[in-house]
Amino acid sequence: MYQPVRMGNKSRNCCSKCLLGTFLYLFVLFFLLFIIVFVIIPIVFKYSIGIQKGIVFPTWAVSPKNYSSFSDFEEFGIKGVKNLYVNLEEPNNVTLGVWQILPSEILSDLLENDDYNYDGILTNKNYSILLYMHGNGGDRTTAVGLYEVLRKTFHIFAVDYRGYGDSSKAEMTETGIVGDIVNLYKWLKDRSPSSIYIWGHSLGTGVATHVISNLNNENIRTTGLILEGPFTSVTDVMRTHPILQVYSYLPWFEATVIDPMIDNDLNFDSKKYILNVDCPIMILHAKDDDIIPYNFATELYNIALSNRNTTYQGNVTYHLFESMGYGHMFLYKAPELPRLVGDFGKECEQFNQRNIKDTKQ
Repeated sequence: MYQPVRMGNKSRNCCSKCLLGTFLYLFVLFFLLFIIVFVIIPIVFKYSIGIQKGIVFPTWAVSPKNYSSFSDFEEFGIKGVKNLYVNLEEPNNVTLGVWQILPSEILSDLLENDDYNYDGILTNKNYSILLYMHGNGGDRTTAVGLYEVLRKTFHIFAVDYRGYGDSSKAEMTETGIVGDIVNLYKWLKDRSPSSIYIWGHSLGTGVATHVISNLNNENIRTTGLILEGPFTSVTDVMRTHPILQVYSYLPWFEATVIDPMIDNDLNFDSKKYILNVDCPIMILHAKDDDIIPYNFATELYNIALSNRNTTYQGNVTYHLFESMGYGHMFLYKAPELPRLVGDFGKECEQFNQRNIKDTKQ
């Protein structure tokens, strides 16, 4: 008579082996994913200077690509502008693309004169100069809305850093960019008796703060510094980024992610350089800024307020705008901005006059 073969123990053994094999497969898979994500990627980042520079200077994402459009002012909806190129012979023979934006007060003169003397207006000390530093995701064409507000008070020079727009494609480092702007400031100073202010937006706040610190080391005084959407340092922002916070718990995070940014001259440590700024400072930030949270501006303000001597370095003013849709790019829409800029200008001029008198005594 036929007797069925009992397979119970053998089946259980096969299932156990399958489960063990699946477990080992998943373990190896997750282990490899861990190694790739949390070991290999940080190591690649550590030794990839190109990736690091691409994060700080994403020039590949900045438009326009058609550089001839820099002189097509109708395209950007702005008048009374001259597109020029300033060659900084020392030390690297860098040429910077610049927009010279005339004050609103003399626009009517310009419209009646096709051969307006843009160079001549530099000698008119009645118009204070504003040197504008854009953010890392823009160029000198980006902030037209802001220029229209600021030209009511200033004669504006908006510059593209090396590597941006049609400026020279030189090595992108903090030292190089700051050195270029220091030389551009001196170029302006040599040609104009006017007061010169510096306005930085986003990454431009790091550039502007470092520039004024370097100028101060050479006993060159700036009239005022305006920081729009500032941060304390690039690495501070990186530490709080949602993606990088996942990596921040790794023992090798500092060595593979943070230290290389500092070692490769990409940090823009404003909390250090702001202590060496000998002119009044105005900080502007919006509560709904989702690119650089406003807590960085608050921290920078507190550092400056606590560690600078306001008697000879000037006041620090902080304007934090409520969540009104201004975000990171649209503070120029704030109706009170022209008044704040005007009041700050008066404060800076008074501080300057007081310092001149103290120097003569």
